[in-house]
Amino acid sequence: MARSASTVPGGIPPRSGTWDGRPVPEVEAAAPCATHVRLLAIATVIGALVFNAFLCLVNTRFMGTADRHVILTEMAIVGCAFLAAMTRKPALYVFVAVFVSYMLMLFMLRGQVNPKAVRDILVPLAFYFMAIRLADIRLADRLVLASALIVVGFGFFEYLALDTFLDYFNVIGYYLARGTVTLDQVFGQTKGLFISGQRPEPRTILPFLGQHRVSSVFLEPVSMGNFAVIVYAWALFRGRDFAGRWLAVALAFTVIALADARFGLYTCVVITLLYPFYRFLPRIVWTVLPFFLLAVLASWGITSLSEGGPNDLAGRFAVTAHILTRLDLSVVLGIGTTDQFTADSGLAYSLTAFGIFGFVALWTVFVHAPLAEARAWLFHSMMIVYLLLLMLISDSFYSIKTAALMWFLVGTAGACRTAAQSRRLQPAESVGARAPAEVLGSRRGAIGRS
Repeated sequence: MARSASTVPGGIPPRSGTWDGRPVPEVEAAAPCATHVRLLAIATVIGALVFNAFLCLVNTRFMGTADRHVILTEMAIVGCAFLAAMTRKPALYVFVAVFVSYMLMLFMLRGQVNPKAVRDILVPLAFYFMAIRLADIRLADRLVLASALIVVGFGFFEYLALDTFLDYFNVIGYYLARGTVTLDQVFGQTKGLFISGQRPEPRTILPFLGQHRVSSVFLEPVSMGNFAVIVYAWALFRGRDFAGRWLAVALAFTVIALADARFGLYTCVVITLLYPFYRFLPRIVWTVLPFFLLAVLASWGITSLSEGGPNDLAGRFAVTAHILTRLDLSVVLGIGTTDQFTADSGLAYSLTAFGIFGFVALWTVFVHAPLAEARAWLFHSMMIVYLLLLMLISDSFYSIKTAALMWFLVGTAGACRTAAQSRRLQPAESVGARAPAEVLGSRRGAIGRS
């Protein structure tokens, strides 16, 4: 059926039919990529997952490591991901050029260079565009299962044979070698688990498992909860098209139980409860929501006399509120620096790293990323909720350990047509910048039946 530019919301050409009288070929999937690109994708996603454990093994059994080894390893992984993402299309290069130029301007205004802030965005770009180039949803399924099996298998080794595990993976010694922690922070201890590897209070999830919080290949338990949310969300999104979905769900909740990951459990519950409503929420709501939360938390911090709270979600929110109120205007605008510790607040860290204008631009680009089919908005929405909740208590979503897999899945979901959608929609249109409610409503309830 012919379709003119004026009849397509968002101004995005359809995937088939005609466009201004000219035929547009139907595109259901990207052209098959060379084997080396697929191998690079597998190596970089799995490598990002396990490289810290590998360096910990090297530090414990073979030779000393330092922070420079971590940096060089990350650079190699991200560099390989960029090689796999490179095509003739200009989007990746334009985005990198604009972002790096903006950050260089901030560095000049601040009189201080912060390469970590640049790295924090290069990781999502590399893995997102690599996934778009591959557009292979079956590969994503396999990577989810393989990653989850590695994490759970390694986690059981840690839990069931802790002494042997520490003989090969001296976690605290590795972080001391990196300079991430000091002897004062670990009370002179040079062998053992990470600081948060033991609960000071009783476990929330399966108390009979004891105080040990398993960290697996991540070496710290916070990333365990983040990883579990990503795996669970992918299984929920893929549904019947994913033969291993129930195994993925079981592995995700095993990870949550081993790590006593309260955030992971609560987030899985939230994204499940919101599942029927994603289709009705336009993108503008998700675009402004973090800044609404920022205003609420800042107001709370100003009016509250407390500087923190107990080690639970309410207490972590209070910490974030307090951190936000201590940021100077110059820091928020991106032209000043601060010595304030912001790792306990993703919102505060993002402001100090990119400034309010950079943060607004990056978040808006993420929310409005183009999607090849309407159903991809489900996974996109779940990742938005995940990031929003995590921003309130931590900046750990920037860590490549979990960010690599997450952004690869976000890119894959946005670039591919799922089997269920292929059966029901002929042909698929690019969602582009349209409001999800409009797009999903036009699909005659396809999501609700999937």
